[in-house]
This record gives sequence, structure tokens and C-alpha cells, in this order.
Amino acid sequence: MMIEMRDTEKSFGARRVLAGLDLSVQEGEVYGLLGNNGAGKSTTINILTGLIGSDAGEVSVAGRPPSAEIRTLIGVAPQEIALYQHLTCKENLRFFGGIHRLRGSTLKQHVDRVVDTLDLSEYGDARVSTMSGGWQRRVNLAVAIVHAPAIVILDEPTAGLDVQARYELWEFVRTLRRDGTTVLLTTHMMDEAESLCDRVGILHDGRILREGSIDALCRVIPAAELAEVDVEDIALLLCRAGALGIPVRRYGGRTTLLLPAKTTLADLIGQFEGVPLRSVTLRPVGIQQVFLELTQPNRVSEGVGSGSCE
Repeated sequence: MMIEMRDTEKSFGARRVLAGLDLSVQEGEVYGLLGNNGAGKSTTINILTGLIGSDAGEVSVAGRPPSAEIRTLIGVAPQEIALYQHLTCKENLRFFGGIHRLRGSTLKQHVDRVVDTLDLSEYGDARVSTMSGGWQRRVNLAVAIVHAPAIVILDEPTAGLDVQARYELWEFVRTLRRDGTTVLLTTHMMDEAESLCDRVGILHDGRILREGSIDALCRVIPAAELAEVDVEDIALLLCRAGALGIPVRRYGGRTTLLLPAKTTLADLIGQFEGVPLRSVTLRPVGIQQVFLELTQPNRVSEGVGSGSCE
């Protein structure tokens, strides 16, 4: 394993941030760490990079405990832009490459490589302060990989990017995978995890609730299809769903029915005849539903029984 954490704990005063975290990332895979703000993602990164220590548990990176000596093996692109605004793109790259002990022609080769890889040629001599947020984030990523690390940690890498910039960064992450680089990606964007990650771990209240491939995690949901519905009478819907044995989930004002495979819109409308449905959207089970199922169990409703729904 390139990254391994076993029963890791961390508290800040009375606030427990990691509560027995177990995490394993294999060499050459893209692993997605999914969690809401405050779940413990940033603390996990800080422990892995040796910026802070854990209170308990075991942590290893490339088979060794986190320390200053292993930082040359790791590249980190933090969520916040961590660049010198008064320097140019290439000056930032040369500075951070120098921190990783690159010198002379070797440093130049590394800088030229990442400038080319991330299509930064046009901005190589531009001051960072003059660049848009999207281009600054691209330089932020270039700094993380200028020393060709074996492990790249990307903390919410597409936060604030437009759609095109997001897709371009996704393609770069795929390039890292093809090159055999191990990538730990933190995100709260479910489509990003589905598109990029070989495996994901769902982090909640400082623990990994479940990890595995997207397909494996989607089997956590007791359904093959989902129907998001807008309904006038939620009590009537719950009663009918309970009579039919159809689980119902309610999150953030949305109501979702968990349906068996091959349920058609006509089937659903027939089953809920007499229930005033304003709209119905059918879609397959995805990682977003898995995330909600695991992290918000108090918002699960199974219906209200099989009695009269009049």
C-alpha cells in the first residue's frame, strides 16, 4: 500500500476530528475521499504529509511514517491557492522545484515538462496575480507535480472551476493514473468521484463508513432504480409506498423512491395512481445516493404501513 492509516485518531482540544480512521490506497490507483466540510479530509491530508501528528493509530506513506524526508515522494495541491502572487508561473515552479532539491538542467527539464503537460506555455512568464482563478488553480497543480512525485494529493481540485476547466483537470488526473502515479483525491462532488476514482471512501465524523469501487458501493442501496418525485401530498405518497413495500428517502426537500430493476415510468404511475405527483424523474443508483444513505440515516423513511391510504 502506498498510503495506509489504521485506527488513526486526532483531536483539537475537545473536538474529535478523526475517530479511528482506517484508510488504504494502493499503488497507481485514484482513490476518492468523499466527505462534507468538517468530515476530516484536511486533517487526514495534514497527517499524511507530516504537517501534524496523529494522537493514536498507525500511519505510513510508501511504507514509512510521515516525515520531512518523505515529502519529496508527495505532491500536494491544496484547496486554497498556495502560490507567490508576485512571481510568474515559471518562477513559482522553479522555486518549489528547488525546495524538492531539483537544480540546474534537471530543474529546467521538470519545469518545462509540467508547463507542457498542463498547457501553461502561454502563461509561463505571466505573474500569478494577473491570471484568472482557473489558471491559478492549474499552476497550483503544476507546483504539486513539478518534482514528479510518486503520490499526488489533490484537495478539492476543481473547486470554483467552470465546466470546461473541470473536464480538463479530470483528463490530467487520468494522465497521472496512466503514468502509474498514486492519487488521493478529496472531493464533495459526486460526479467527479464517479468519473475519476478507482475506489472511494466515504468519510463521515472522522471515520470511513464504507469504501470500495463505485459499482460495489452502489450495491449498498436496496434498489436498482431511483425515482425523484415532486408530490402534493407526501403523507399519501408514504402510505402508498409503504403498502407497496417501496422504500422512500427524503433529503433536503427531495423525495426519492427506491425501485426494483426495470421499473418503467408507466409502472410507477400505475402503482401510484391517485397520488398527486407533480413530476417524476427516473435515474440509476449513483454514488450520491450511497453517500446520503450512509451519512444521513436519520432522514430515511420506509413508508407508514399497509393500511388504507385514502
